[in-house]
Amino acid sequence: MEPRIHEIPPEKVRGIFEELERYGMVNIEVENLASLFDDMLDSTEERLRYAREKLEEGNVDKAVLVVKDGRGILVVKIENVVEIRAELEDYGRLMRDWNIGER
Repeated sequence: MEPRIHEIPPEKVRGIFEELERYGMVNIEVENLASLFDDMLDSTEERLRYAREKLEEGNVDKAVLVVKDGRGILVVKIENVVEIRAELEDYGRLMRDWNIGER
């Protein structure tokens, strides 16, 4: 199955992350090229809190929801330095709630 990529307007990303747990977040990864701090975060809760901090501090360059093989992965790039990847079980609900579709 080919992946489907759904673009998300940057102005919606902060709101989505405020409610991310509603969509059955399975895992979240944060990669910050300017810091090693992200490597020291052990729990999902710590990584989510860190991701939310980075979203508040910086500007979202690009956000997409990649759907493949029944999985939804929200990918967010912040100022080409931070990349957040959150795997969601209920990505369909996220798409309905936030009016996200293929472009």
